[in-house]
Amino acid sequence: MRRPYRELGKPFAVRTVELLQGLQLIAESIQKVREGEGRYLMVLSGQLRSLVAERRKGEVPLLLDVADKFGKGLMIYSMPGVEDPAFPEELRADLILHVTGFPVSLERQFPAQKAILLNEFLDQDLILFKGARYTPRKIIEWYANKAGGAHYASRIPEDFAALMTLNPMNTQPLANLLVQISEATLAAGRQLLRSVVEFEIYALVVIPEQESNAVQDVNYLFDSRYEGSEMRISMSLNARLMPSFFVSGLQGVWGRVDCDRLIDWSEPKLLHAVLIIEDDLSTTIELAVDGIRVGRSNVKFPLFVLSDPLDYESYHNRATDGRPQKFTFAVGYVLMIGRELGPEERANMLLYMSSKRTDLELRVICYSPEAFALVKRGTKHLTITGQAHLKLARDLPKFKAKRE
Repeated sequence: MRRPYRELGKPFAVRTVELLQGLQLIAESIQKVREGEGRYLMVLSGQLRSLVAERRKGEVPLLLDVADKFGKGLMIYSMPGVEDPAFPEELRADLILHVTGFPVSLERQFPAQKAILLNEFLDQDLILFKGARYTPRKIIEWYANKAGGAHYASRIPEDFAALMTLNPMNTQPLANLLVQISEATLAAGRQLLRSVVEFEIYALVVIPEQESNAVQDVNYLFDSRYEGSEMRISMSLNARLMPSFFVSGLQGVWGRVDCDRLIDWSEPKLLHAVLIIEDDLSTTIELAVDGIRVGRSNVKFPLFVLSDPLDYESYHNRATDGRPQKFTFAVGYVLMIGRELGPEERANMLLYMSSKRTDLELRVICYSPEAFALVKRGTKHLTITGQAHLKLARDLPKFKAKRE
């Protein structure tokens, strides 16, 4: 007997990876269209339909679905539509083409801009052509369903045909409109990605004198993994006690930045790690020691790694998939902030942590060899295995670098 055909719902992780790919295609296609390669309008319309304008029964537009799952509203700012009361009334009767609503931005840039959700913006009347009104959603559907974005039709609406051939002052208003809708969608998607991915870590660490053979090729300070996925965030030291910062994203893409110099561990050190999503959707990761950048790396993909530490199972002084290590270190503070700090905020945080680093009364948790701490997912409680003691940092045996 033949097994009946069935369809299963895609896991949310798969949907998220598809969103990242869709946003990348939109970004690349916008650039291609700007360079004069008009065939990429088909790519734009197909991706726009999937991400924000899908209306098939039982389907939810991908970007809107992912945003909803994360509890994020895709708010943008747009100019008034064709019903703008400020438009001269005496000119309306003779209008052939009126395109409005743009520019669209994530922050208010003009007094006339109004806040609106992206999905509501798509249903605003932004085109007036020979008395007929059209929305961004309709333009997306025309391109996707009639002009090759998802389907080539043998017949197309009369107004669509007229608008596609309209070329005043060597400008195609319909193509330009689709590009601007794409840019608005890309901006909203990038903002969503940044809101759930970007983070900064501040860790105040002391490395005391080590036992013989305690230092290995990789010595984990902190290691966090999202159960059942590739998402992982790690800070470690190599055999020369030079810090590294490692991040692995949901889609299996990873990035690492290594310290470019030896570190004097005779006193407490402030480790500062940052992950940010750039405008081109690439990922930049940085590592600094005591406020001085010691490493920077860029991955040409958006690394999707959740920025909330409560989403992870985390270890101190051990790898999530490893055994206890003989290495020992002490931690005074460890903070993970789920966004990129602004310049003033970052300066204040560095000043605050620097004052703690030089405080003679700094108290730290010191992990003995083979001791480690576990923070289970969804909690903030440290469960310590082995010997760990609360001490003054100044009382720990000073680390002495060995001559090579």
